[in-house]
Amino acid sequence: MVELAKSKQRSESIIEIIKRMQDENTVVIVEGKHDIKALDSMIEYLSGNGLISDKAIKAVTIDMLRYCHLDIDGKKIIIATDNDRSGIDKKEQAIALIRVKYPHSTIDENTGTRLLKILGTNCIEGIIRPIMDMFSIDEFFNLMR
Repeated sequence: MVELAKSKQRSESIIEIIKRMQDENTVVIVEGKHDIKALDSMIEYLSGNGLISDKAIKAVTIDMLRYCHLDIDGKKIIIATDNDRSGIDKKEQAIALIRVKYPHSTIDENTGTRLLKILGTNCIEGIIRPIMDMFSIDEFFNLMR
């Protein structure tokens, strides 16, 4: 029974994180285009099963942040990089860029890390398998009972 309660809490936490990422005043910064595809796949899977709305996550890569002028000043920016040395370095670079280029934005560097931790993975590209495992429809509806 305790394990079932923990699974339900983890599922609800993930849904909460995804809804935060979907907010129209939020932009998610990721390392590369494969990470954007992983976020899109996650939305497609969960919305296709009726668990969340099919609203896309506005995600951009660190290179886009670095080389383009984006209309994100004043928005909440969630940084979702891999939990490895390279990802941590890129997170620090992104924070520095945001502070200079988009000083009116709010930086959230914890939500991406929290998502990876809950899913038990170290990389954004690797989120879809744990999402599919956690939210298999039969199991999800058993959790929600």
